[in-house]
This record gives sequence, C-alpha cells and structure tokens, in this order.
Amino acid sequence: MKRSSHSQASTRVTLLGRLTAWLAGCVALGLLATPAAVAKPPVEAFGETPLVHNAELSPDGKQLAYLSMINNEDTLFVYDFATAKARPIVRVGDLRTHDVSFLSKDYVVLVVSKTASNWMFRGKWEASAAFAINLDTGKIRQLLKGTPGIYPAQSGLGQIIAVDPDGRHVYMPAYMGSVGSDPHKDVVFVDLETGRGRVKPGFKGQSDTIDWIMNNKGEAVVREDHSVKNKRHEVRNYQSKDREAIFQADTVLPATSIIGLSPSGNLILSDDDESGYMSIYEMSLNDGSVTGPIFGKEDRDVDAVIMDVNRKILGVRYSGIRPTYEMLDPALTKAIANTQEALPASSIWLDSWTDDFSKLLFFVEGGAQAQRYMVYDARTATVQSIATVRPDIKPEDVGETFAIEYPARDGLTISAVLTWPTGSTEETRKNLPLVVLPHGGPQAYDQLGWDWLAQFIANQGYMVLQPNFRGSAGFGAAFRNAGRGEWGGKMQDDITDGLEAMVHMGWADPKRVCIVGWSYGGYAALAGGALTPDKYRCVASIAGVSDLRAMLNWERSNHGGDSQTVAYWERNIGDPSADRDRMDAASPARLADNFQAPVLLVHGTDDTVVDPEQSIRMEKALRNASKDVTFIKIRGDDHSLVDNASRVTMLSALADFLATNLNPAPVAQ
Repeated sequence: MKRSSHSQASTRVTLLGRLTAWLAGCVALGLLATPAAVAKPPVEAFGETPLVHNAELSPDGKQLAYLSMINNEDTLFVYDFATAKARPIVRVGDLRTHDVSFLSKDYVVLVVSKTASNWMFRGKWEASAAFAINLDTGKIRQLLKGTPGIYPAQSGLGQIIAVDPDGRHVYMPAYMGSVGSDPHKDVVFVDLETGRGRVKPGFKGQSDTIDWIMNNKGEAVVREDHSVKNKRHEVRNYQSKDREAIFQADTVLPATSIIGLSPSGNLILSDDDESGYMSIYEMSLNDGSVTGPIFGKEDRDVDAVIMDVNRKILGVRYSGIRPTYEMLDPALTKAIANTQEALPASSIWLDSWTDDFSKLLFFVEGGAQAQRYMVYDARTATVQSIATVRPDIKPEDVGETFAIEYPARDGLTISAVLTWPTGSTEETRKNLPLVVLPHGGPQAYDQLGWDWLAQFIANQGYMVLQPNFRGSAGFGAAFRNAGRGEWGGKMQDDITDGLEAMVHMGWADPKRVCIVGWSYGGYAALAGGALTPDKYRCVASIAGVSDLRAMLNWERSNHGGDSQTVAYWERNIGDPSADRDRMDAASPARLADNFQAPVLLVHGTDDTVVDPEQSIRMEKALRNASKDVTFIKIRGDDHSLVDNASRVTMLSALADFLATNLNPAPVAQ
C-alpha cells in the first residue's frame, strides 16, 4: 500500500455501467478496446483527467480503489477482481482530488482540497482534508472535523502519519490553537468511524515543529523542530524519559531530514552534503550517531523513499532518465527489475502493493503507448495490464521520445528529453518547427515517459525539447546548486544552448522556434523572450513568474520573513535588497521593451503557488510597451489548472497560438 453540476440519474447509471464493463474487460483481456480510429485525438484526450487515476491496490490484493471523472466530477470507485465489478462509492463534487489509499481492506481514505480564504487571514491557501470511507457500512467521515482546538487556517489536514494497532484510529499532524495565538503542531488521535480527534498527553509540539515519527505501537518516536529565525534544527527522542535532543544543528535550512524508521527501529534520514548525491542514512535513537549510507549511488540521487503506512522503510527509488529501484528485500528488487526488463521502452512507477508483496501495482508510461496501470503477480512472475488510462490515444498518436545530452557553453553536460512530431519518420526529422519546453520547479527534472503537454504539442506537429538545465534536481547537489542565483543567467543559457544544439544537428529550423513553460518554466519562457528575443517566434507562459522581487515580497507576505519558504527562495534566487539590480535585470516584466515575439499568458485566479499578479504585471508591461500579448485568465482554478475545462481552454489557445506563429510539420493522418 501507499503507506505514502449533477447529471441526470439515467445518464449517470449508463456512464457508471459502461465504466464497470470497461474495467472488467480490461482485467479479463489484459488490454482495453479503444474507440474507432480517428485521424487525430481531440484536445480533450490530452487535457482532461485520465479515465482512471490515483489507483490503489488493497492490502489483500482483492480490490482496486481508483478515481474516474464522470460528467466533470471525480468519483471514487472500488473494483472487485473476483467479480469483475466496480461500484461507485462517492462523488467528489467541486473538490480537487489528490490521493486514494487503503488503510486496511475495510477503510479507504480520500484526500481532497479546495482553495480557501478567510477575512481573518491574508491571502488564499489550498485547504486539504481527508475522508475515511468504511467499505462495509458505506459511512463517510471527514477526519479531524469537529476536533476541538484546530487552528482555522492551515493547508495540510490530509496527512496520516501512522495507523493505530487497533485499526480504527489514525494519527494525523495538525496545527492547534486559537486565532491570534502562535499555533503548535501536535499529533491528533483520530477515530475513523466518527472523524473526531483528540491530542493525547505527550503529543504536543511547538510552533516550529515540522514533523513527527510514530511507530506501529501508536507511540511517538521523535519530534523534529526547525526555526529559521533561531537557525536551529533539532530532533528529540520521545522514546527516552527526558525526550532529549539526539540531533542539533545551527542552520537556516536543514541539510538533514528525518524520513521514517529503519527495520531495527532507528531513524532513517536523508543527508544533503551539498556536493554529492542524495543518500539515505540510519540514525541511532540512543545517541544520534549516523551510519551508512544504507541506500545511495555514486551517479544518481535517491529520488523517493518507499515506506509502509507507519513510515517504515522498504526501499528507495533513484533518479535518472528512467526511475530505478532498490528494496531492502532482494526479491522485491528483482521483481521490479523484471518488470522494467519486460517493458524496456517505458518508465515504471511503483504505486502500491499487497501486505505480503505477492502483487505490485505499477503506473507505466512511455514507449509506444500512453499511460496504463499494470499488476505484477509474484506467484506467476507475470505482469498484466489492467487499465489504459487514456483510451482515446492510440499508439500511432504517441510522439516518439528519447534522451539526449548536449554541452552548455561552459562545458557542463545537460541532459534533455526530445519528442519527435507525431507520425514523423527519420526522413522527415530535419529542419522542424521546435517548441522548447523547460520544466517547472525549478528543482525538478524531465524523464522519459508520457508527458501530456509535450505529447499534445508533438501531436500538433512540433518537435519538443525538454532540457534539464542546471538547478534541476536528480543530478546531484553540485548540479542542483549550480543554479543558485542563476535565474535568467546560466540556467537560461543552458536552455538557449539546447536550442542551438537542435539547430546544429539539423533537426530544428532556427526561424521556427517557440518557448513554452509552466510555473518556473513559464518564467524561463518569458526570460527567453526578454533576454534572447531574436531566438523565438513566440512565447507562452502558464502560471509563470515575471518579476523576481515582487515574487519574493509575495512569498514573504504569505509565509512570513522567518519561514523556510522565504529562506529557500532567497538562497536560490537572491536577496531582494542586496541583489536588487541583478534580480531586476532578470525580471521579464521589467524588460518588456526587449520583446519581439508575441506572448501568450495563461493563469488561474486561485493560484496559491505563483501569484496571479505576476501575469497581470507582465501583461500590463507588454501593453505599455505596445507589444503583442494575449492574457487568458482561468477563473476559479489553481496553479495546476486541474479542471478539465481549464486545461482544454489552455491547450486550445496554445494550439492556435503555435499554429499562428509557427508552420507545423504535417501530422500523419
């Protein structure tokens, strides 16, 4: 397990029946029948929520919980493998879904969120909540609702950090306190049947508490605190009588992070030494001594830690152009490797598993297909497809992807993912219109897989380049840290150098290049238009940053000057006072006169990650400079544009924008 408007009734029954029959046929045949072939998938095939998403295998392997979008509403289903029937459990309504998980064979937890605001607090936040569903009785309870003392403005009320041995209660961290007080992060003991919770004696934290680790006995193991203001990071042992600190460090941003428990009951932690690759170590509860690494490689980062519901480590996933895994149990490592070997052109993601690890659920993407769920059966050593999540996209609609490397101007090696126009051949792959698509983050990276935005662009007839510029995650601390202070500098040069490499190879037409990006990628797109205006025929920014000082001031206003968020951004971008001139020189909204290409801006009005004012500011600057700009405001949606209609609007506008400014390669019919 990952122990990490209403439709008419008759229409709804028909839709649910079709979905049940569809999933049943998928399991029986190992694949899905797709609709009759069409020349080109509609925009909705790429932009709308996948037919099946957030799937989760039950602990006994007999059921599958998943979400499916019905009439623009997510609905939670549970599928029974024995009867080949799926039953609807609950409609989510206008809430945004984030996670589905089995706590046991009887309970499923659904995590949702909604943009919130309150006259007592500044700004907006994404308020999350967890709902427990008893599969036997059908009762649905919102966890923590009605719990006395819950602080009214917080975002993370959907996290479960442990399940009590009785199976009916869970432990959830929450900020407690009244309005006007300094809230403290406690552990709340929550009843799955009523949803109500209470803080037990000894489970009270502080305002600077950032995490708690529990064990499978319902005991607190450690409390982790960090104060930016006091530059203090501590880990306190709750298994000892005096709860003494077993780890202390003076730091603005922690380099060490407590993650969970080792098989022996000690702590596991990640340690960023600022030079090597992210590894996992073990810390003694007795004296805080650190040994290891217990997981780590010399050429890639630990990308994720695989844990059970009580945060006991099972293994890790490593970074790379495709994910790889190493588990504590060699048999599990081999099972995952065998699945990877059976799907050599794809990236596989371990999603969930049975308690006895006899079945593993994988999310698979890349290769000649879109995205699908597959189950590995250890008893038969076979892997079987159970759902193709985008059935309207056929193999011939998938743009071929591969990994490349190119040198930056200072010699640093940059990796990238390249997607050919859909239907192109070796003979036609030259002098193509190119869309440069830098990723968000920026501490993220692109891998081989099935990127819905890149694939949509490729389906329109364009070659797509996704560069992993310096500052990206996944390539070690030195590469990541090389991006500090380089927004609009060397990070941007790496993107430009990728464009030049594509031209040098003869693949891209230098007169037909557009740059498109989302979030940090949106900033990079705008920076491309402002700093290298002769390179691009068009610029598109989705939820992008345009003014660095304004961004940092907004973060400070929302999170407080002593927050980790502000400390992180100032370390990576700069100090708004000391670095004022450099930051302004890298802010596209302050460089509007430089733009030559038309600009498309798209931004959700409920974005709590990048202030929508960033796009408003950019549009105003470009209009004042008499530049060509189009601004599409997506009302009521967030940073990710999760609503189906929002993404379809965005993709349709982008397709028209690209077609107007670039002459695409013909798409095979």
